[in-house]
Amino acid sequence: MTKLKQNLNFTGVTIYAGIDVHLKSWNITLYCNDLYLKSFSQPPTTKALKEYLQNNYPNAGYKCAYESGFCGYWIERELRENNIECIVVNAADVPQTDKSVKNKTDKNDSKRIAQALQAGLLQPIYIPDQELEADRQLVRCNERFNNDLIRAKNRIKGLLYQLGIKLPECFANSNWSRKFLTWLKELGLKNTSAKVALQHQVLMVEFIREQKLKVLKDIRTLLKKERYAGTVKYLCSVPGIGPITAASLVTEIGEMKRFSCFEQLNCFVGFYPSQFSSGENIHQGNITGRKHNRLRSLLIESAWTAVRTDPAMTKAYNDLKIKIGGKRAIIKTARKLLSRIRYVWIHQTHYQKGLIK
Repeated sequence: MTKLKQNLNFTGVTIYAGIDVHLKSWNITLYCNDLYLKSFSQPPTTKALKEYLQNNYPNAGYKCAYESGFCGYWIERELRENNIECIVVNAADVPQTDKSVKNKTDKNDSKRIAQALQAGLLQPIYIPDQELEADRQLVRCNERFNNDLIRAKNRIKGLLYQLGIKLPECFANSNWSRKFLTWLKELGLKNTSAKVALQHQVLMVEFIREQKLKVLKDIRTLLKKERYAGTVKYLCSVPGIGPITAASLVTEIGEMKRFSCFEQLNCFVGFYPSQFSSGENIHQGNITGRKHNRLRSLLIESAWTAVRTDPAMTKAYNDLKIKIGGKRAIIKTARKLLSRIRYVWIHQTHYQKGLIK
């Protein structure tokens, strides 16, 4: 048996591995020349996978794929460093049948990935370099703190409502100023526990605000990097694009030239309409549900500002509003704004207001 193992040689053969990644284990399925080899579970390390492949299929070529998710891109990087080809794919791009949908298991998931990989049906997603990925996490901190701040404020509002406390008219539309927070702290509540609970939640709001200010300062420092500074300067000339939105654009998109045309960028952000066509009948529906949630939301907000400040965008929005209504018009306006952002980015030029095209 030992002698047979030593004589094994898979030179010229490609082993395809589909990886279903989980926190405590990975499920692996192997294929070779349209032949299903086996499925197995292993510890969640690239070292274990490399050793298994090299021990059982020495000198073969190895190709792996896994779905993007919580694990990020470190698996792809480690496998690539060990001369194992690996791609990361969008889970929605892995073909599946009705049977696989109704029989979802880790083994079946890894098997689907391996089959599609071998058939050449998978398109890899863009993998940022480690510096860009780290910068992206810093910018996303701002959004997370925004969400935390909203939750903290809603908890305080809920507590006040439960206690039957109505806000004074001067705070009816409060923007959570220092004066309002001071009023909350000094609010005389009969029940000591309720008062302590309110104070803790007010302190939480103040703490999140403090951290958010620090993150914003760090983001502004980040934008001074050579790789971002030039592009951010031009992006901030676009109506509705400020430093924070520009930071999201440069860290989430990374390299604009990776999109060969506007259509690809439009699909990535999520302004592309769904289409249902058959024969001579062509019907376009609502924008696709597949999107970059953060960028699409930011660009719609920016489009409202552009409509108010750029006469060309004002005209475009008003013309569309008459034809298709306000909600759909702002989406198309945001798409138009995205096209202009792409032009400004690629040509490294300032935005010019008042241009129809």
